[in-house]
Amino acid sequence: MQDSIVLDEIDLRIVHAMQVQPRAPWALIGSVVGVDPVTAARRWRSLTDSGTAWIAAYPAADAGSVLAFLDIRCEPRSRKRIVDELVAHAHVMSVNVHSGGCAVMAEALFVGTDALARYVLDDLQLQDGVTDVVVHPVTRVFTEGSRWRLGTLEPSGVRTLRESGVAPPLGRRHPLDRATVAVIDVLGRRPRVSVTELAHELEISTSTARRRLGRALSQRTLLRCELARFATGRPIRVLFTARIPVLDAERAARILRARTEIRLVASVAGSNNLFFAGWFRALPDLAALEADLAVRAPTLEVVDRRVVLDTPKLMGHLLDRDGRSIGVVPVSVRT
Repeated sequence: MQDSIVLDEIDLRIVHAMQVQPRAPWALIGSVVGVDPVTAARRWRSLTDSGTAWIAAYPAADAGSVLAFLDIRCEPRSRKRIVDELVAHAHVMSVNVHSGGCAVMAEALFVGTDALARYVLDDLQLQDGVTDVVVHPVTRVFTEGSRWRLGTLEPSGVRTLRESGVAPPLGRRHPLDRATVAVIDVLGRRPRVSVTELAHELEISTSTARRRLGRALSQRTLLRCELARFATGRPIRVLFTARIPVLDAERAARILRARTEIRLVASVAGSNNLFFAGWFRALPDLAALEADLAVRAPTLEVVDRRVVLDTPKLMGHLLDRDGRSIGVVPVSVRT
């Protein structure tokens, strides 16, 4: 099936437009892509129906919540069962299976450190087949996948899209209330839901739905347009763990996030205090990245590199081995 789906330039331009403004009206998408609105909508529907592209919606961490990477070591025969259990949990946003032993890394969101401790100590570590769990609480997200772009649109089109909608709430600190949780849950399943449809689903007035949707999108929700791995031209996914003096971390993060292959840069609590991940065209590109970092960020020491062998879940979406979306478990915060 992978070989039967070929994305042309129009498809890629539509995906880039949706990355910039995932809820932009079709008239605007069509104008910056260079097609009529009906064609833009039809092309996007074809991409989503095949699982080749999709929009993920998930809550942004606030001051009280804890985002953590959970490094789970397991027995080889238990890996599939453990992964199947992880992807079913709504607070587990993403799951990757890495090279280097039976290593499974989950990215999960908790209401606080007590909820994180209960999950790790009472659930994960007691599962049959789990041999070790290392917790990496995130202290700062410098950039993440919602800001990664294909780069197929002209700068003028990108500016037009940016000026048409709200900026994503990355790094902002707003409390997550129950009404906003309900909106995010709907967005997780239907990211382009209309105000009228939202009002009907939540059984509230249209004016209330419009207000709640606006608040959720401007303060607490990240929207991310994704493309299946085979269609990106960057099939190699790698997670790097590194250590760097605290005072140098922000400068290194600026260098990393300026590179087109980098999708995640985050500082974590621990001796290896910087995680970054990228999508690469070929394995030799890893050495080129590290050589550049050695010159431009000499205090950064790369400690480990893990090639991603499988991503069964990405920001709430369940994926097949080719990286297509085949289902969704809307992301929520574990209490």
